[in-house]
Amino acid sequence: MSEERLAFPRDELRKRTVRGAIVNALFLGGAEALVLLQGLIVTAILGPSDIGLYGIITATAMTIVQLRRVGIDEAFVRQAEEQQEEEFQRAFTIELGIGVLFSVVLLILAPVVAVAYGDDRLLPLMIAVAYLPTGFALQAPTWIFFRRMDFVRVRVLQALIPVVTFCVAVPLAAATGSVWSLVIGPAVGNAVAVLAGFAISPYRLRVRIPDRATRSRYLSFSWPIFAASAALLLVQQGQVFAFDADGGLAAAGYITLAWTLTRYADRADQIIATTIYPAIVVVQDQAGTLREIFVKSNRVALMWVTPFCAGLILFAPDLVEFVLGGDWEPAVILIQGLAGAAAIQQLGYNWFSFYRARGEPRPQAVESVAMVATFLGLAIPGLLLWGFDGFVWGRVASAVVVVGVRALYVRRLLPGVSLLALAARGAAPVLAASALVLAVRLVVGGDRSLGQAAAEVALFLAATAIFTWLAERPLLREVVTQARAGGGLRAAVAG
Repeated sequence: MSEERLAFPRDELRKRTVRGAIVNALFLGGAEALVLLQGLIVTAILGPSDIGLYGIITATAMTIVQLRRVGIDEAFVRQAEEQQEEEFQRAFTIELGIGVLFSVVLLILAPVVAVAYGDDRLLPLMIAVAYLPTGFALQAPTWIFFRRMDFVRVRVLQALIPVVTFCVAVPLAAATGSVWSLVIGPAVGNAVAVLAGFAISPYRLRVRIPDRATRSRYLSFSWPIFAASAALLLVQQGQVFAFDADGGLAAAGYITLAWTLTRYADRADQIIATTIYPAIVVVQDQAGTLREIFVKSNRVALMWVTPFCAGLILFAPDLVEFVLGGDWEPAVILIQGLAGAAAIQQLGYNWFSFYRARGEPRPQAVESVAMVATFLGLAIPGLLLWGFDGFVWGRVASAVVVVGVRALYVRRLLPGVSLLALAARGAAPVLAASALVLAVRLVVGGDRSLGQAAAEVALFLAATAIFTWLAERPLLREVVTQARAGGGLRAAVAG
């Protein structure tokens, strides 16, 4: 293992990976908490119709951004060329070309979206966010630090976006009451992140046209990831469009709120998947080590995913009543239902990283086909026939099918690993904590107050922590031990 790739000896890979997960969790956890706080504040200020308008923009723009993310960064991590600066510039050139292409696509889609939804306000808003694919491509310097597992620099650069966005968007929303605050804030945040990346990049950002072999190497890796992103686009845009067509802009606002809240279920998985990917590349031929990484990383992720989703199911009515207001009451069933679907679909979420590390991204495209087919065949008909309840049950059934497909691929790559066993282990502490909360509700009865809701949240969090410690004490001790080895977080920062 070269110093150029990791900047530390290979025998430190395990503890560096664990410490990297802690660094990522601290930075991403803080950033996502800020994004969530911003979302709640702005939601309360703007109301369902404006949030529905923003949901349409987000469903289109951000999923186009996801289409732009075709795995060039992960392909760059896998490669082992001698001239790394030149290789980075070739990969950056491909990524920049894709970013510009999708910015043009957003510009073309702007009038189409405005006509499709019958709202002229969407045209200038869509044009204003067309920079996003190119803006994200210009943040390519983070790949270099990602490849070296220098997660502090990666996360500092990425954390600039939500911090600056919050500082701009929230005061602007309060002052103007306009959805434009949610467009201008991210634009400023991304501009600051791009300039900071240029300033600290160890390689020059220049266009270097790749030869045919290089293009083939990157793009053959990328097309299945593109297919997976396209599937996500169809689901996210499709649900907003379906709700708008079925119940108007307010209904689009309800599904946008539910999606905005439940998307945080995957944050632990994203943190862990990001951390372990460079390590998986190193040990991809060691079957026993891969099984250990997969099982332990998923057990750790479930310590966040399961309580988060259960908490939304238990306390969504309180969130609406005491925080967002009565206008959002119809969104309760959507928040609870999408939380249940997210809890199922996050099981074994990082499986695709193990296939990508081997240069086999195609299985994720197969899973994406299953996701789209079940969304169109179950969730949308459920909405049209039985309303919000039908949509929710369709999404839950879709999640079950997707996880079934995933389980087949996990078993093929990692024999002996059972997603069902992982699910049972992760759910047990949360089910016990939820039972305590429901028992309190049964005993207290009557009209709920803010104080009772707050006490139940505290009970749920404390009970979940205690039961999780009892169930996963050896794993948690191992994580703490590895994090402390060699100086802990301080060493990670210094490294």
